[in-house]
Order: sequence, then structure tokens, then C-alpha cells
Amino acid sequence: MINPNCLPEIACLVSSPDGDLPVTEDNLRIPLEGCDQGTSYGEYFAFIRQALLRDDCRLLRSLGTFLEVEGEPAIVSVRAEKHGALYHPASLSITWRGGAAAKFALLVAISKRGKQALRHESRVLSILQDKPGTPFLPRPQYAMADETASLLVVPWFSGFHEFHVCGDGSFLLWDHDQGIRRLGQSELEKVFFQVGRILTLCLDPKTGAGIHPWSHAAGDFIVRWEGQDVDVRLTTARDYGPLVETDNLLSSLFAFVLDLALRVRLDREDGVGEWVWMDRNVMESAVRGFSAALGEHGAEGEALTALGRLLPSFSPDELLDGYEPLLDRFSRAELMIILPRLEEHCRELSMALGAVSER
Repeated sequence: MINPNCLPEIACLVSSPDGDLPVTEDNLRIPLEGCDQGTSYGEYFAFIRQALLRDDCRLLRSLGTFLEVEGEPAIVSVRAEKHGALYHPASLSITWRGGAAAKFALLVAISKRGKQALRHESRVLSILQDKPGTPFLPRPQYAMADETASLLVVPWFSGFHEFHVCGDGSFLLWDHDQGIRRLGQSELEKVFFQVGRILTLCLDPKTGAGIHPWSHAAGDFIVRWEGQDVDVRLTTARDYGPLVETDNLLSSLFAFVLDLALRVRLDREDGVGEWVWMDRNVMESAVRGFSAALGEHGAEGEALTALGRLLPSFSPDELLDGYEPLLDRFSRAELMIILPRLEEHCRELSMALGAVSER
């Protein structure tokens, strides 16, 4: 039990490219970006504060227990980080009286649709905890909901940042700690290799269930770049299941590979602009990541390994036929980019699959 005279200080901030903005009386009345409920920043922070202090700071104590930290939380900072169509993420920094410190992500959903999505995502992330891809995913730490909003707490991936394609085809890492940096070819190959590997490690090789949909434009994958080291994490898992309805496991796994190879080539310029079709090198790196992960599923991955041996035999026309049931999973704007390039993509994918088999 926390001494009522020792409740933690809670500071509320708003993140910006120029640094943290303090919360004032004026901006507390500003509506949250992207929130169709009309919720203000004041109501947003009030909900989070109430959640942190509720039931004798149960949420904070739970996080301390998870980290095996002794003592009471002394200083808490809540920072509104960004706003999406469904969630309004914040970071939660905690310093305990003994000096220990940790950072978490708070996913806050306010709309009915957002609450439903957050509840579902929490279940999906829990299901994925027994998959080989677990180390690359958020792990749910605490969840709660009331009439105002729903909240899910997951670890914060420190040092990781979004990356997006630019108008000239290059990629920028939106590193607000060290400054925005341009990713070189070597770094890009490592990034997209890991994207393919992570998604394959999260695949259920017995059913063909996988994480979907995912999107570079939404910032689902984040990157940490330190010297020669490049690490990637997946921040979300909106849904989990096979991409096609079939009793044929190989067909289900085949659909996963096709979706990966196509979806990985799509991003929005600077994350918010027009859709961009990315170079074949991006797809080839992701295919190599898929191939590298085949053996990491152990005995359960027998069918997946068999597919890996079979893939180089598919002709471009057969790959093109395989895409037919998958195209309705893309938006109209995405299809305007995809369809004129799909035949060429299948020729490039056929060569990429053949090249992997020769390694």
C-alpha cells in the first residue's frame, strides 16, 4: 500500500519535434488530434492521471512488481506522443524513490471503435507471447477501461524511431534524440530483412495465421540504429489469422509470403503523403528475412520449410494468380499504386525466390 502522503508527482507534457511542451490551462482545452469524440487534452490527461492513482496506485505498483523494483514511485511523467485513427499513445516515465527508472507506452483509446480495437489487440499480443517472434513485440503489462476510455500499458522500445520513405526514394529515420538521419543501403537491407524475419517468426506454421494488417505508413515497424547495429521492432498487432479461407495449409502459408512481398513495398511519402512504390531491393531483403526464419519454428515448421523449398518453382504468372484473392485487402489508393506494377513485381519476386534458394 502506498502512503497517501507519498503519492507520486505526475507531470503532463506534449511531445513535439522541438522538444516537450508544458501543459497550460489554454492548451488543456484543445481537442486531441484525430479524435472524433471532441475529447480535450485536459480530459485525456485527467483520465490517465486517474488511472495511475486508482486503487492505491495499483497500475504503478503492478509495473514496479513486474520490474522487481522496491520502494514507491516518486516522479511520474506522462507525455502525449502522437495521435492515430484509433489510439492516442503516450509515454509513461517512472522514477522510484530508490532511484530505479523505467519507461512504458500507454495506448489510450477513446472512441467505441478504438476501445474495441485496443481490447482485441491486447488479446492478439497475449496470443503471440508463445511465438518465436515474441522478443520483437510489445508485451501487455496492464489493461483497464471505464466509460471514458480504455488503456493498455506495454514496454517502451527505447531508442527506436519511425522511418519513412522520402520523395526521392531515400529513407529517413525520425530520430528525435540524435537528429533525423538518412538510412544507407546497408542499413536498409538490415531493416527490411528483419521486417520479413519478424513477421515470419510471428506466423503460426500449423494454421497459416499471421499478423495483419500492418503498414509502414502507420509506423508499425520502428528502428534503432547505433553504429553498425540496426534493430527493428513491431509496435502493434491489430489482428491475427490466415489471409485466405482454405483447408490447404500450404495455400495459407503461400498467401502470407505473397502479402509480405507486396505490402513491404508500400509506404506514404514522409509517412503521411502520397503512396510510394518502393524499390525491389526492399522486397528482396524481406524475402531473405522470411527464408532465414524458416528453420526457427522447429518441428512445428515442417510445412513452412516445405513451402520454402517449393517457392522457387513458381513462375511469375503463378505468383500473379496467387495475388487475386489478396488484393481486396488493400485500399483503393494502394491498389492504384499496386495494379500497374503487379506483373513486374511478380517477375521480380520470382527472381528473388530463386536467388534465396541458391544461397
